[in-house]
Amino acid sequence: MNFSESFKLSGLLCRFSPDGKYLASCVQYRLVIRDGKTLQILQLYTCLDQIQHIEWSADSLFILCAMYRRGLVQVWSLEQPEWHCKIDEGSAGLVASCWSPDGRHILNTTEFHLRITVWSLCTKSVSYIKYPKACQQGITFTRDGRYLALAERRDCRDYHFDTDTQDLTGIEWAPNGCVLAAWDTCLEYKILLYSLDGRLLSAYCAYEWSLGIKSVAWSPSSQFLAIGSYDGKVRLLNHVTWKMITEFGHPATINNPKTVVYKEAEKIPQLGLGHLSFPPPRAMAGALSTSESKYEIASGPVALQTLKPVVDRANPRMGVGMLAFSSDSYFLATRNDNVPNAVWVWDIQKLKLFVVLEHLSPVRSFQWDPQQPRLAICTGGSKVYLWSPAGCVSVQVPGEGDFPVLGLCWHLSGDSLALLSKDHFCLCFLETKEGFGAACGQRDGHA
Repeated sequence: MNFSESFKLSGLLCRFSPDGKYLASCVQYRLVIRDGKTLQILQLYTCLDQIQHIEWSADSLFILCAMYRRGLVQVWSLEQPEWHCKIDEGSAGLVASCWSPDGRHILNTTEFHLRITVWSLCTKSVSYIKYPKACQQGITFTRDGRYLALAERRDCRDYHFDTDTQDLTGIEWAPNGCVLAAWDTCLEYKILLYSLDGRLLSAYCAYEWSLGIKSVAWSPSSQFLAIGSYDGKVRLLNHVTWKMITEFGHPATINNPKTVVYKEAEKIPQLGLGHLSFPPPRAMAGALSTSESKYEIASGPVALQTLKPVVDRANPRMGVGMLAFSSDSYFLATRNDNVPNAVWVWDIQKLKLFVVLEHLSPVRSFQWDPQQPRLAICTGGSKVYLWSPAGCVSVQVPGEGDFPVLGLCWHLSGDSLALLSKDHFCLCFLETKEGFGAACGQRDGHA
């Protein structure tokens, strides 16, 4: 495993292009385009204000930069660097901006969600979509780009297919584009599944009179829909009957002796007292402040660190707030927000818990490798954690000083991983699948 040098960054804005050729990053009002493998700078663009959002077009030929405070979007071309486009929403303001799947239209959502403005880069025409609903996930395209689902709200009612949702929170297409999931506010446990022609296929409710759905994820195969709930459980619906086939709990104690639990433990550096100087050299000071760690297999029963949620406040830190399927749909990774240091990995084929990884700090983010079942995890410290069925490893990010990893971004090939801190990023280059398995076996003694 190798690391690149670190580069400046603003606002965790660092994205690989969909084809993997380019890496875009932002430093205040500058957009930097690098080669996705060598990190050589290819283009440098200057925007009119500090960039708050970037997004690649699906064909990787254009990139948009949104400046929400100014109500501006600027678009840059990779093929024709001298070409650029400026979209000014004026007094209507701007709160969101995204590409259409064809990569030639931009959808801007104005302040207060009064409308969505659709701008064409080809014809320079403008069209409008009225009454978009202000919710967590109110607009979604099918993967093939043929259909758009938009949540609307008129006269204080949700109008997508005119359902009986009280307050729609999100919508998402299945990866195959055949089924649309729509879920209600957390105050009412309800998820609705629709066909392309608007027929209600199924409605699911796990319980009533308590906080309900917190997170939703489709498996890449479209066979499963995972629903994370405030009661600390994940319910798995199947694509044939849309009934629940199992539920996964997240108890504070792991009692099953067959479940492997990895606990992160600090490795104390060996320092000879006779060779210490005061003040210590800068390199040694960095080593002292950022100790390395390793995973150790815990013997059961294993008690996990828990948080007591403040239930009389809005958005309590409880329930399953993060969940994601591996690219082959074989595994599901979850985090229960009141057991914040642990990541749970479930075997979807056998419908059982596969492994638990507990860290010294709360988990901030995790992402699956796009090509194989390999999970990257960060906790806000200067380490990145990798798990695969072969084992797991904790890796210290090298360099002087601290590098708190706050976000992750995989390359399309799975060969590299961008590690993002508040004002820097670096690339982690990984070994092949076989090499990673061997490395995990050497580090952990367990494969």
